[in-house]
Amino acid sequence: MENPLLAKRYPEEGYVAAVVDTGYEGFVAVPNKIFHRLALDQLHQERRTVMLANGVLLNSTGTYATIHLLNPDSKLDGFVETYPDLDEILVGTEMLTNLRVILDYCTKRIRLAKCV
Repeated sequence: MENPLLAKRYPEEGYVAAVVDTGYEGFVAVPNKIFHRLALDQLHQERRTVMLANGVLLNSTGTYATIHLLNPDSKLDGFVETYPDLDEILVGTEMLTNLRVILDYCTKRIRLAKCV
């Protein structure tokens, strides 16, 4: 993940694991600590309302950032948001609509690639 305006990356090296959440209609949601480490809180932010799977409504705060996929040449820009008590990175359907998603139950892996 990258904030290209302030040259911040998370993590600085390597990659992170994320939960693919097809019930989440957004692009990417991250815990508050990652949002702050990317300095996304220093950019213009929008507020949105997020409905959790249990029907609870939460207010989120977000802005635009870049997500790098495992292939170094593949990156996507989109709205990255955070909300209280989020403790994992969520990839939502807005990001998935730009990707080919291959779920391999045998190896317990998901492969993502940009649509061509």
